[in-house]
Amino acid sequence: MKGDKLTVISETGEKLGNFIKRDAIELAKERGLDILQITFDKEPFVAKIIDYGKFKFEQKKKKAQSKRNQRKIDLKEIKMRPNIGRGDIDVKLKKILEFIDKKANVKVSVTFRGRELGNTSFGKTLLDSIIKETEDMASVLVEPKFENRTYSTLLTPRKEK
Repeated sequence: MKGDKLTVISETGEKLGNFIKRDAIELAKERGLDILQITFDKEPFVAKIIDYGKFKFEQKKKKAQSKRNQRKIDLKEIKMRPNIGRGDIDVKLKKILEFIDKKANVKVSVTFRGRELGNTSFGKTLLDSIIKETEDMASVLVEPKFENRTYSTLLTPRKEK
């Protein structure tokens, strides 16, 4: 602990007064507890008498609770080529809807190779048709864009009201 003078707060939260560091430690030991310095910026520093084991347990519990309340969003990717058949599109579309049902974001990408790069509009129309077919369950997070031989978009599940 820094500083010689400490303002001590009891385990119940009441202010006990200003103490010399040695006396504050002794007071905590008499009560069978520990002393924890709370402020480090201005004198006299504030210290609290607490059960340190219980304090660490509470901190761990709060951290676990906040982790439990977080929701991890998965990102799934569906890859296609521009000359994909209608039946294959239906299978991919079914998989996209399945992922969206599970509350996952879905990245849909159409990759071009060689001569396919000559007419990239097929990829754009393919993505537009997928967006149109999934619009009741998903919204577009990232509009379709062409980047490095690939057209891609990002779909996210719609929020329930």
